[in-house]
Amino acid sequence: MLALLRLVSLRHLLGAPLRTGLTVLGVAVGVATMVGVMSINGSVLEAFRSTVDAISGKADLTVAGAQTGFDESVLERVRAVPGVAHASGAMTVIAPVRGAPGERLYVMGVDLLDDGHFRTYQGVDRDVGSLADDLEFLNSTDRMLVSERFAREHGLKVGDGFQLITGGGPRDFVVHALIREAGPVKAFGGSVGVMDVASAQAAFGRERTLDRIDVAVDPAVGVDAVRERLRAALGGAFEVELPSRRGGTVTTMVRSFQMGLNLGSGVALLVGVFLVYNTIAISVVQRRREIGTLRALGATRLRLRALFTLEALLLGGVGTVLGLPLGVLIGRGAILWVSRAISSLYVQVNARDVTVGPLELGLGVALGVLGSGLAALRPAMRASSVAPVEALRRDAAQGAEVGGSRLPTVLGVGCLLLVYPASWLPPPLENLPVGGYLSVFLVLMGTTLLAPPVLRVLWRLYQRPGEALLGVSGRLAADNFARAPGRTAVPVSALAIGVAMSVCLAGFVGSFQAAAHRWLDQSVPADLFLTSAARIAGSRNQPMGPELADELAALPGVAEVDRVRVLPHDVLGLRAYVISLIPEIYERYGRPELLEGRLPTREERLAGRVIISENLSRRRTLHVGDTFEMSTPTGARTYTVGAVAVDYTSDQGVVFLAREVYQAHFQDDRVDTFELYLADRSRLDELRRTITERWGERHQLYVLSNADLRQEATALIDDAFAISYAMEVVAVLLALLGVVNTLLAAVLDRTREIGLLRAVGAARSHIVRLFVGEAAFIGLSGGLIGGLAGLWMGVLITDVVGGQATGWSFPYIFPVRLAVSMGVASTLCAILAGLYPARRAAALNVVEALAYE
Repeated sequence: MLALLRLVSLRHLLGAPLRTGLTVLGVAVGVATMVGVMSINGSVLEAFRSTVDAISGKADLTVAGAQTGFDESVLERVRAVPGVAHASGAMTVIAPVRGAPGERLYVMGVDLLDDGHFRTYQGVDRDVGSLADDLEFLNSTDRMLVSERFAREHGLKVGDGFQLITGGGPRDFVVHALIREAGPVKAFGGSVGVMDVASAQAAFGRERTLDRIDVAVDPAVGVDAVRERLRAALGGAFEVELPSRRGGTVTTMVRSFQMGLNLGSGVALLVGVFLVYNTIAISVVQRRREIGTLRALGATRLRLRALFTLEALLLGGVGTVLGLPLGVLIGRGAILWVSRAISSLYVQVNARDVTVGPLELGLGVALGVLGSGLAALRPAMRASSVAPVEALRRDAAQGAEVGGSRLPTVLGVGCLLLVYPASWLPPPLENLPVGGYLSVFLVLMGTTLLAPPVLRVLWRLYQRPGEALLGVSGRLAADNFARAPGRTAVPVSALAIGVAMSVCLAGFVGSFQAAAHRWLDQSVPADLFLTSAARIAGSRNQPMGPELADELAALPGVAEVDRVRVLPHDVLGLRAYVISLIPEIYERYGRPELLEGRLPTREERLAGRVIISENLSRRRTLHVGDTFEMSTPTGARTYTVGAVAVDYTSDQGVVFLAREVYQAHFQDDRVDTFELYLADRSRLDELRRTITERWGERHQLYVLSNADLRQEATALIDDAFAISYAMEVVAVLLALLGVVNTLLAAVLDRTREIGLLRAVGAARSHIVRLFVGEAAFIGLSGGLIGGLAGLWMGVLITDVVGGQATGWSFPYIFPVRLAVSMGVASTLCAILAGLYPARRAAALNVVEALAYE
């Protein structure tokens, strides 16, 4: 078998270097995209898990409350629980670095007197083990140990100063010592600072407040028993969990986002595998006489199947070997973007390094090599079924193709019939819409399998326009386009998949943006929005003190100032947002779209009646009158649903509380966004300049108008899908390689035909037009089929995948302009891809072409 592979297959592959190279390139890019995305997804989650593990150190259990923190007196209650061998309180702040946009420092405030039981720190140029006796460090509110990496990246050394943005504005800090990136200092990508907990509380305005308590358990009692005792002693206001469990919430939140990235990379790999199928299918047609000779000499059907399968495995193997290192480069180039997107949408994570582990490498090899082998099975079966006498005929290859079976058509119809039953499958895990993605995959497969009969229909539609535009060459191009629909269907299907994914994604994003803009117009009516350290309130901005509101309200032209807090908080197992505002101000200007109920009165709000978002209602089956429990720093509270409103702040859900209720329950008066309502909107620009001049530098303010906020929301959505857009472009480019591959094969197949046309008077320009016309029909067909498939997939993504992953419901808007543009672009790109094969065909020598076999 190896001798056949060397003497027969390698000779053929090396004899068509361009076609072989295009196929290998397609597999390499597909594997690289898949491996790159998988490594990014794994590295982002690992970065968060490593942060949790690093800061937990040797703790057996972690006690945590709301993100607002809890009173440090809780520490003594924890220590008093039987079975608790040791307990240490800590607080953490992710503070923006002044003068370095986008940079954050993970500041850990720890009790140095007993933190050594859980964590150890290694000094770079001094022993930091004696810090508990360093009075200069303990008594200062600006001294900080900083990681070696952070100091290196910001050009700092011991004694140097730097500034962080706090709730009270920029604050100066001093590098007291450098610590190595080991143990807890590996958290947050190595951008870590350590302070004494009392100093950190004072520096960041968090007096007597802790974020967590690390607990060491007496082995004689056991972790489970102590956990139950702590829960009983502390009540529902606190979570008592194993440190490893804290990363589970983030994994659940980003699951759908990462699955979408995997789907896009899978499409790119699928198109690459199509190239392998096309190459082997063409090879079978062109080597029919060779196959007949081998059969006549005694080669068995099984040996021929193995030969062509090995050819595909060889192509896939070479492509995979090239694609794996390329995937690492893709991962390194895109990791920061994905990290920023997840930080903006979900939770702050600082993933800097990409690790390609055995899982990513194994899947890359399996999908690249085995996928190529599977793609060759049908052509290999076809090759082994060729009768020796038939194959040895001189004209056996004329018009031959891999196909002729009705099975693909039956399977294609079956796939499309299963689309909606598959979409009804419930998600097996939170944020994992398997049924929705399966239905999208079935549309892609059904479209691909039904391409040959669809092309036969399109052939009749192309004949007259082709002849009208290109003359006889156009009519011949239409005939050649349908001569071997099984072969032509491969590049058409590949193009259709790329176009369909682009149309689908654009439709979903456009529909969501339109719904979000309607929501912003109705429900977010303020004229100016002030946030600190980030343009939009969420996981990356720095909360501010409420005092600024009075100064803003005193400005001429300002009618009212709302104080909005946007707190990420666990609500019924979801990392939702608790948003507090002043209802009396908001209701005078806003027109929230209520799907159920009505706006609560003040008395009802004080009694615990709240508004929840539509997606929280759908995710947890909550309706008006239903009650649910939520932990707060003042204990577990029961709330009643008073209304369900359309809201797109978070795909996890939103609970709206009146500010006075929120302050009473959460013991927090900080503000994420000051929303200004103006008495005279003509003074908007003047007020923005005044605010920026007076408080912009102190609080690192971003001052956005309502129009600016809409633009930021649009940009945030676009950023979230930017890498998906890039992968669809890759898929379309790979599909164009298939067009080149198919037309190069057509030149070889029709060499004698081209010679005859030239002999009877056809000019070289006619030959060029013939092949360019065929390329145009391939591109146009891919655009048409892809546009229709994209419409169906867009509806599924919007209604099924979006509904299961987010709980949002909004009408689907078909992107007509983009679909038309993609159809035109796919046609023009296919024409460009067909120019080289067309010029090669036109350059054939007439005498040699007539003698070609």
